Formats: sequence, C-alpha cells, structure tokens
Amino acid sequence: MLIFPAIDLLDGRCVRLAQGSFERVTVYSDDPAARARAFADDGATALHVVDLEGARSGRPAHLDLVRRIRAAFSGTLQLGGGLRTDADIEACFELGVDRVLLGTAAVGRPGWLSDAIRRHGSERIAAAVDLRGPRVMIDGWQRGAPAELTDVLERLETAGVRTIVFTDTERDGMLGSADVPRARAFVEAGFETIAAGGVTSSDDIRRLVDVGATGAIVGSALYEGRLTVAQAMAAAGASC
Repeated sequence: MLIFPAIDLLDGRCVRLAQGSFERVTVYSDDPAARARAFADDGATALHVVDLEGARSGRPAHLDLVRRIRAAFSGTLQLGGGLRTDADIEACFELGVDRVLLGTAAVGRPGWLSDAIRRHGSERIAAAVDLRGPRVMIDGWQRGAPAELTDVLERLETAGVRTIVFTDTERDGMLGSADVPRARAFVEAGFETIAAGGVTSSDDIRRLVDVGATGAIVGSALYEGRLTVAQAMAAAGASC
C-alpha cells in the first residue's frame, strides 16, 4: 500500500484545515516545495497535493507552486482541487503530475469524466469522493451534492473510474482515526481505494491494509509528530 504525505496549498503556504473549514487553518510551512523535498528525504515515494483555493473557487490557483513541488519531489505526484476543464487537466500533466483527482466535476459531469478517462487512461484520472456523514460534498467541501452516494458510485463506475480517493471530511485534520469500515465498502464495491481523513497511527494504516486499501493519505499526523514517514511506510508493508 502506498503512503501519500499530504500537502494542502492555501495562499501559497502549506496548511491543514480542521474538517475542511477555511476558518480553522493551521499553517505548517511558507515553502511547500521545501516541505515536499523533506518528505522525499524522509523516504516518501508518493505525494498528495490539494489546491484548496482551487477547490473553493473552481479553477486552479497554485500551478506555479505545483511546478516547484514537482521539481522537488521525484516520486508519484497526485493533484486535486478545482480541476474542472480539459485545459486544467492538460496543464497538470504538462507540469509532470502523474495523476489528477476530479471531485466536483466528476460528480456533476460523468460524461466529461468518461471522456477524460478515455483520453488519458484510468491510471491517470481518479475520482475524489468526499463525505460528510452520508453526504457527498463538492465545491471544496462547502456544499452537498444533489445525488446520493450510491448514485455517484454508479456514475463513476460507468464512466470507467478505477481509483477513488475517499476522504471522511469530519475526521480530516482531527487526529482521531481512519474510517476503515467505509474504506472497506469502497474496496468491496470494486474500486482501488486511497483513504484519507483521520489517518493518525500505524494501527490505522495496518487496518486499511487489511481491508484492501491501495493507499493512505497522511497529513496532520506527520506535521504534528504523531507519525513519521518511515513508521507509516513500515505499517503499510513498504521499505524506506
């Protein structure tokens, strides 16, 4: 299972939001590229980057900073946040991003999502499914989607989605525990599942491995010293 340290971008800085609230921001670095380099030095082989301003506004806001992160980190780089057009996707790939995450647009425009997957391949296009309780959240987690989760998953499957990045928004940034049962449900639905939100301990990661998750995104636990990259990768069965 891959471990993805998280870098969330807001106002050019590396931050974490508590439960996705833009009113509850903790700044961890004024130099996200340096933070990416530090994760690489710690042994990370994959990185999860979210453009929070892009997610809220509906268009990418930090592509220049993503370019700097790409130069600092040679491993797998996945990026989400405000990617809602063909041009957005192409711009990310031109920067060297390995996989893009489509959330709001994936939920609301399954036909466009299907076309993107046909052009670029399911290994390069993943769907972000962000949940608050049973509700699928869109627009930077600011409002609920009009469709139920079961309907969203059916649309994603029909569109050709293979990988889902699932975030429990109520756990995100709270240093509690991962929603392992929900991750299991996505795996059993047939999706390669990368779990985020509340991944805090080696035990969280081992339990995600046990239910068949293919990745775990770790943010606050790394920044607050609850977990190291080496510990996370060891729990995932990887070697630093």
